[in-house]
Amino acid sequence: MKTIVHKFLVTALFLIAVATSQKVFANAAQPGVWNAGGTVYTMLYPEDSLTFKKVQMVEEKIYIQLYKGYAVVKGNYLFKNTTNEKLNFKMGYPVNGIYYGGEIDLNEVTLDSLSNFKIKANDSWLPLLKENHPELNNDYKSPVPSSDNWTVWQMTFAPEETQTVEVYFIVNTNNAQVRQGYNTEQRNAFIYLLESGSVWKNPIEKGSFYVQLMDGLTTENINGISQGFGFRYNETHKLYAGAKTNFSPTPKDNLVVTYYEHNEHFMFDKALLQTENLFSKIDEMSQSALETLTYTDVQTGNPYEVESTFWGAFPGLLTLFVVFAPFIIGFIAVVIIIWAIFKWRRIRRKNKRM
Repeated sequence: MKTIVHKFLVTALFLIAVATSQKVFANAAQPGVWNAGGTVYTMLYPEDSLTFKKVQMVEEKIYIQLYKGYAVVKGNYLFKNTTNEKLNFKMGYPVNGIYYGGEIDLNEVTLDSLSNFKIKANDSWLPLLKENHPELNNDYKSPVPSSDNWTVWQMTFAPEETQTVEVYFIVNTNNAQVRQGYNTEQRNAFIYLLESGSVWKNPIEKGSFYVQLMDGLTTENINGISQGFGFRYNETHKLYAGAKTNFSPTPKDNLVVTYYEHNEHFMFDKALLQTENLFSKIDEMSQSALETLTYTDVQTGNPYEVESTFWGAFPGLLTLFVVFAPFIIGFIAVVIIIWAIFKWRRIRRKNKRM
């Protein structure tokens, strides 16, 4: 009888331990893409908040060339001051940071790198300044990502002025981790967070997005591309083309591409030595008449989907076990009580015969 009671207590303690560990499992299971090469393009300073919604991003054309381990990006933007007043404010890209949003609620995206960034407005190159802003980490709901390391530049708009802005940069995509439930995989991942465009006067009238596969990559190396862009594919140029019109960006508008495989020996610094050549290639791409090419429908997959494994499913099984633990414990208790009563009656009858 003592042995049975001992086993019962051990079982109960185990169930309690599992139940209290679920907070850890719940945090670990938050979906998202970690350490991805990505971009967030936004107004930055709180003191510039009076200019929010006064400048409209009329059009954006985003050119992305994916390589094994990194991505090269060029963005062409058309901005318009929709007021009759002169506007001065700062724009910025985070060098790295955390952004909340994406495919579903509580999706967390961690940006890993931003290298060799340069920008020009109305054909004039602008000076850059990296600045620290730890105060931006405080507001979970902010359209600005949590980061204390920013690339910043000053913008000035005359009343009702329209300006063209071009940016270039390279990001490391090799260190990404994609999480779905309790399953994780290491992949290459690129992110363009359109959600940050909510600080501009909406809507964005037109957005064109081109993703070209370089370095021998093929469609078979693409794990998934975000839906909502209507991406189609041109085999000759290894090029995906998508678009959005008259949209006000939300987390569902973010562009996420997961592809290829993690290379533990990849050296990003070596790739950066080719910056001038890489920027020349993406310039050539952006100056081509890509809208005139012939594209065909193609399956793009889900960039957040990962393969299920036993260890990925194990915490979920433990969760189910905890849910049904009261019933299991109750059943065990009833069995023990019935067994004890039956055993006690047998002993009592035996004693009477004696």
